[in-house]
Amino acid sequence: MLQQGHYKELLNDKGRNTLARGRERQGPPKPPSPARTINMIIGGSNDASINEIKFTATHKIKRSITHKRYDGLEESIIFNGSDADKLTFLHNDSLVLTLRILDTNVKRIMVDDGSGVCIIHPRVLTQLRLEDKIVPCCIILTGFNNAVERTSREIILPVLACGVTLETIFHIMDQATAYNSIVGRPWIHPMRAIPSRLYQVIKFLTPWGIFSIRGEHRTSQKCYRVSMDSTTTQQKKDKEKEV
Repeated sequence: MLQQGHYKELLNDKGRNTLARGRERQGPPKPPSPARTINMIIGGSNDASINEIKFTATHKIKRSITHKRYDGLEESIIFNGSDADKLTFLHNDSLVLTLRILDTNVKRIMVDDGSGVCIIHPRVLTQLRLEDKIVPCCIILTGFNNAVERTSREIILPVLACGVTLETIFHIMDQATAYNSIVGRPWIHPMRAIPSRLYQVIKFLTPWGIFSIRGEHRTSQKCYRVSMDSTTTQQKKDKEKEV
């Protein structure tokens, strides 16, 4: 009844302020339903395979939520025992989750705060029908062992998380991988997000307070196994070539 405006005259000033704050912190607006879901895309450039691509009849809806600055929030992001629910410790799993890119739920996205770029696989863009939005851009990526990879294309895509949309630059890399995308610091830092691989969650400071997205623990383990199998297969091929 109080939320509907009845009996407000019975509240003191403190009660009215508490009720007003509760209304202000109701949470982010609900996004439109996804037009499709991309689950898993793996394979090399010559023998590419696309599995489990689920489409719906939903029409594309163009809608964006403005990303405003909210430096005035005085809240701290913490992790505690409640974040460890249903987790088995100790584990070494990556943080893998689902994010809304454009109007599509894209699964198997790895959050990597050690990466200075965001990467997306070209076959994801094929499913999003965005090949015409790709622009040329050459950058050199250097790994831990100084291995060099070059990318020649990029695309800017809106990524929605917890009610906040951020236009993000993705570099396109056509490599065999278990992940559809990798989001690094260029997305994590502007989103004011703190990821925790240990607790398998990423938390955000938003205009509506602190929100979180749970990692997909089992999916992370599957991606690791796929990556290891792919590495083993490639090593066997390299040995056969040497012979």
